[in-house]
Formats: sequence, structure tokens, C-alpha cells
Amino acid sequence: MKKRTSPTPKTQDTLFSTPFSAAYWKDAAASLCSTRILTTAALLCAVCALVDVFFIPVGGSFLRISFSFIISGLISMIGGPVLAIPAGFLVDLLSFLFSGGDPSGYFPGYALSSMCSFFLFALFFYRAKLSLARIFTARLSVNVLINVLLGSFWKQILYGKAYIVYFISGSIKNIALLPAEVFLMLLLYRRLVPLLVKMKLIPPTMEITQTKTRDYIICGIATVVGIAVLIGYYYYKQQAA
Repeated sequence: MKKRTSPTPKTQDTLFSTPFSAAYWKDAAASLCSTRILTTAALLCAVCALVDVFFIPVGGSFLRISFSFIISGLISMIGGPVLAIPAGFLVDLLSFLFSGGDPSGYFPGYALSSMCSFFLFALFFYRAKLSLARIFTARLSVNVLINVLLGSFWKQILYGKAYIVYFISGSIKNIALLPAEVFLMLLLYRRLVPLLVKMKLIPPTMEITQTKTRDYIICGIATVVGIAVLIGYYYYKQQAA
């Protein structure tokens, strides 16, 4: 007598070329019913919030360098766009609590930015074949749409200067650091994605496509140039002040 096994969802190992399909969103919504995914996402949210507390300030009190985006991408990769929205809010709230901030000083605009960032990462990473180009496009979208355009608006509200001031400084910082951020994501995801596959959190078909040595060299050179530009810009600002 054959032993009965529960049927495997058809989309469990399916990759989607685009998020514009009913099957994609049905699969993403199913993540909310997976205990394994919810538990992992909750743990990663706590780690992401803790990492976000530690940052490198640049250009005054309103610009900083943080590495929490790497974990944000992982959460979005595992949970998908439906889970990404509450996860983004949770990370922002936990980050505020971990930093010991005054509850009256909580600014909901950054929660919206966090939710949008997670959502964008999920659109690029969830059930998709990962590659250098996809990682670059995902990070570029978050940097420009969320960190620069939306972030400059929040800074104008909080700090009072003209929008263009924050737009210019934010653009230089986010574009200059983009190669370094993409390089870090590529290196770490190449190590972490196989682990996520073994844990059955993502399909084995999602493993990162082979990256040529030339691409690593280009990323490395662009990283050095970007950091040099950023250092030069803020040195010039200090001299001009």
C-alpha cells in the first residue's frame, strides 16, 4: 500500500519573469500561511532592525551609511511582496525602539519608506532568477525612488531646509555608494542563497547566475571610484563651510 503524501503546490519551485500575473501574487500571498517563512522573516526583521541601529554618519545628522539593506533584500526574497509590507513596517518600528528614541519623536514617514523599500526589493527578488543586473536594478530603484526622492521630502519636513538641498546631497551619496552596495549584496547573496535553498525557503532555481571575473573587476573599480567621489564631496563641503 502506497503512503499518501500531501500534494506539492505547483508554484513552489516556479520562477516568474514578471510580477504582473495572478499566479505570482497568489504564490506571494501563500507566504503568509507558511510557518517556516513567517518565523524566518520575523527573526531576520529583528536582526535587520538591530543592524540598522549601527550606522556611519556622513554629511551631518541627516545622512548615514547603513548595511541593513542587505537583510531587507533577504527578507523580501523569502517572503515576497505581500509579506514585505508588514515586514518593512516592523523593521522600522523595531529599529526606532532599539535606538532608544523618544516615542513622541517617531516619524511615520520612514516607516512608509521602509515598507516601500521592502516591496521594491520583493518585486525584483521574489521567485526570480538572481543576477548581477537584477541586484543592480533593484538597489538602484530603492536608492533613487525611496532614499533620494521620498527621503528628501521627509528630511525637508524634519529639518526645514529646501528640498533641493537634501536631493543633491542624497543623490551624490546614494549614487556614489551604489556600486559598493551592489558588490556587497552580490558577494553575500552568493553565499547565503544556497543556504536558503537548503532550508527550503526559496526554490533551488533561484541560485545566482554565474558572474564573470570581468564583472567583479568592474564592480570593484566602480566601488573605489564611488567612495572616492563621496569622500571628495564631503571634504569639499567641510572646506567650503
